[in-house]
Amino acid sequence: MTQRRHLSIATAGRVLPVVMLLAAGLAGCASPRADAALEAQNSLIGMPKTKLLSCAGAPAASAQSGPNEEVLTYESRRITGYGGGPSFGVGVFGGSGNVGYAMGFPVFGTPYVEDVDNCRASFTLRDGIVVRVVYGGSDGRTTRRLEQCYQIIENCLQPPAN
Repeated sequence: MTQRRHLSIATAGRVLPVVMLLAAGLAGCASPRADAALEAQNSLIGMPKTKLLSCAGAPAASAQSGPNEEVLTYESRRITGYGGGPSFGVGVFGGSGNVGYAMGFPVFGTPYVEDVDNCRASFTLRDGIVVRVVYGGSDGRTTRRLEQCYQIIENCLQPPAN
């Protein structure tokens, strides 16, 4: 025979605030930019090519995909990096003018550069109207990639109503 355990009202009263706090904390991890980029995949459908070019600028590439169909591709990248390691410097102090001169040389290491976040947004247009928006990129972190895609479509979104 199995026993059923029920939470008392007092226990539920202690557990509920903790659950609500955890839920609020997880909601804080959401990204409004990533959400807006996802919404834009639908809200930009129907936009004329002239308006797309006006708000997103010139595409990185374009191709005819059919008699009345073309694809405009935009790219956005965020590149980070840092220097290659410690360096050795020699300085000469200035005289009464409080000016110093120095020269530095790297001791070892090479600079590190990483293309951490990138987005490729492809807009398919039929008869000069956006009919599809697709995002891609080499970044496996979907939220970070969507945040980078937001950089492409940010000026195309309608401002929030007051």
